[in-house]
Amino acid sequence: MAYDVRDDSARNAVAKRLTALGFIRIQKSAYVRRGTRGVARHVFRVLSRLIDTSTDKLLVLSIPENVYASALILGRRGVGDGEHVTVLA
Repeated sequence: MAYDVRDDSARNAVAKRLTALGFIRIQKSAYVRRGTRGVARHVFRVLSRLIDTSTDKLLVLSIPENVYASALILGRRGVGDGEHVTVLA
């Protein structure tokens, strides 16, 4: 999952909500967690209420585990040990 949110309070609200939903921060505005396409849709709906769609951007992806498992990762892996990985960036 990734986002570009202009307003500080909205950006903080998005970050707090993602953490509450079990996401792990991998960069300032990029998060990852295990989940299905249904989880991705739910997160998209929840976060859509927190941002201003005229100025902000939101990207939610559901990536199958076999695709995530083939990713080249430098550093600690620590995420995506299930069937799917939901990546928000």
